[in-house]
Amino acid sequence: MNATRDFRIVIADDHPVIRHAVIHALNELPGFSVDAAVKSGTELLSVLSKSNWDLVITDFTMDTGQRDADGLSLIGQLRRQHPDIPIVVFTMLNNDDVLARLSRSGIAGIVDKCEGVEEFRSAALEIMHHRRPYFSEKIRARLQQLPNGKDGGKNALTKKELEVIRLFASGASLTAIARQVNRSISTIATQKSTAMKKLFLRTNADLVKYAQENGLT
Repeated sequence: MNATRDFRIVIADDHPVIRHAVIHALNELPGFSVDAAVKSGTELLSVLSKSNWDLVITDFTMDTGQRDADGLSLIGQLRRQHPDIPIVVFTMLNNDDVLARLSRSGIAGIVDKCEGVEEFRSAALEIMHHRRPYFSEKIRARLQQLPNGKDGGKNALTKKELEVIRLFASGASLTAIARQVNRSISTIATQKSTAMKKLFLRTNADLVKYAQENGLT
C-alpha cells in the first residue's frame, strides 16, 4: 500500500509536551512521518478533510471548550467521516464504562498515556504493517477485567446518561443540555439523577469531581 512513501500521521493533543514526545517517537520509525500536529478535535477534523492520511493518533479529551469535538463525540465523527483511516486513541481515562464503549467504537487501538512512548511505536507498527488492532498492556488488562467484556452490568451508564453528566460537568446547565441534545429538561434531569445514583454520587460537586477524575471533561 505504502511502498513508495511514508505512512502519513496526524496527531491531536492539547498538551505540547505530549505532542512533541509522540512526534519524536514516531518519526524515528522507518517509513513513518508525522506531517500534522493539532491541539483540538475541530482542528483535527479540518486537517483530515484537506489531505490524505494513513493514521490518526488523538487524545480522548482535549480542554478546548468545544464539547462536540471531543471524547466519544469526536471518535464518532471521525469514524463516520473517515471510516478507512485507522484511529489510535491515547488517554488517561479512568472510567471503565467509557473505556468499554471506546473499545467497541471501531477504532484501531488505545494506548494509556501513563505508558512509555514505545507503546506508540508498537501500536503504529502493529496497525500499519500487520493490519491488526493494538491495545496497550494497561488497557488490555482493564478490558479483560470487565464482566463478560461488557461495560459494568446493571450499573453501567447509558450513552445518554454519560452524555448528560459530561456536558453538565463541563459547565452546561440542564436547560442548555436539553436544547443541545434535543430532549426535554425533565428527561435531562432524570438522566442526570439516575447517573448519579448509579455512580453513588450525592452532590453536583461530587459529579463534577468524578467527571474530572475520569477524563470526562
